[in-house]
Amino acid sequence: MKVPLFSYMTITHLIFDLSEVLIRGLIGIENTLGELLGLQSDNLLHSFGGNDLRALCRNEVTEDEYLKRIIAKEKWNCSLQELKKIIRDNFHIIIGNMDEVIHKLSKNYTLILLSDHAREWIEYIEEYHKFLQYFSYKSYSFQTGNIKDDMQSFVKLLSDLDVDPDVCVFIDDRKENVETAERCGIHGIVFTDRKQLVAELKNFGIIV
Repeated sequence: MKVPLFSYMTITHLIFDLSEVLIRGLIGIENTLGELLGLQSDNLLHSFGGNDLRALCRNEVTEDEYLKRIIAKEKWNCSLQELKKIIRDNFHIIIGNMDEVIHKLSKNYTLILLSDHAREWIEYIEEYHKFLQYFSYKSYSFQTGNIKDDMQSFVKLLSDLDVDPDVCVFIDDRKENVETAERCGIHGIVFTDRKQLVAELKNFGIIV
């Protein structure tokens, strides 16, 4: 998204999604899970989505309850602990050295983390990924009860930060989430990879 030159100096806050922007989320677990189960990996990821995942991210069910439901529904021959390990191992993967980008940006901008995520997963991720310390403020769906496809996620965040939306850029891998942020007046970038993000940040006068 192109912005006019006079807007360059207005950006003070960069709001980042977590999964599939900074680190891996659930995408990728299907390969290891398929090997464990002896199944084709193509459709395994679909088993983790839907209302059950939304309930997990809203802290309405525990991780154990969520995963036990999936194992039972799909009749998978694996243990709860095996599935939890596969998921956590996937969280270890940093996307395209984005930790370095975050470190550099933190020197000149206020960094915010806005993520639809489960309480148990975030406890693990924050312990494992020390670069998340560069974020001045973190807002998770399991705390707020709001998912990012709801404008209330962004309305509440702006209120908590006490900033105007036009000083913020939101970066997310899902177009629909970016469009929701833009309806609140926040600038948006749909993330595909580090190179593309760095190029689009330049449109806002932000040099990594």
